[in-house]
Amino acid sequence: LLALQAEELELRKGQANDCLERIQLALGHKAIIYRQHFRSANSVWTGTRSKQEAQCCHIKIKKYVRSYQRARLAMERLGMDQDSLENIYQEILPEQLNIDKEVTEENRFGQGSDKLAWFWRVNGAKKSQKDAWMNEFYRMNWLKAKARWNRWEEELSLVQHEMGWTIGWFKHQEEKWHQWWNEAMKSGHQPYAYRQVLVWKAFVMEAEEKF
Repeated sequence: LLALQAEELELRKGQANDCLERIQLALGHKAIIYRQHFRSANSVWTGTRSKQEAQCCHIKIKKYVRSYQRARLAMERLGMDQDSLENIYQEILPEQLNIDKEVTEENRFGQGSDKLAWFWRVNGAKKSQKDAWMNEFYRMNWLKAKARWNRWEEELSLVQHEMGWTIGWFKHQEEKWHQWWNEAMKSGHQPYAYRQVLVWKAFVMEAEEKF
């Protein structure tokens, strides 16, 4: 019985992977329809046909999602570990099925905080890698992720330099007030200048400790 259970679990994994692959392809084709046909439609007939094609893709997506959810429920009942259910075969949320904006709105603002839905990062489906659109999709997202990583590295370097510049500025202020304290002639000026020396010295010590 345990052998049959393990075999059934593997079959359900394959079913879930197939559904995820079909969801990816259907979402990609729907995005292409919006980009190449629906947005550039120059007649009512073309626009109506594009809407019908997009609706067919939407129906397919809903069908594949239902199949995936059934496979996931079966895997849960067959005893799949909770870690796999939470990290690999997750629930598919409605907002994760939106058309990919990399295709429909490639010049939009706020791309730096974009994050792909989890099923785009699942490695179970391999046939889709031969699809031209999928290759372009992953290539584009890889380049964007690499550019984002390079920008973060640059920002980290700038922040580290800014920390050093800040400490240098605090030390400069400390030295300047220390000089004014030595040059002060009036009794009221000396305590004030010395207090400023202590203030900037405290800034230096705190900055060096935290930076």
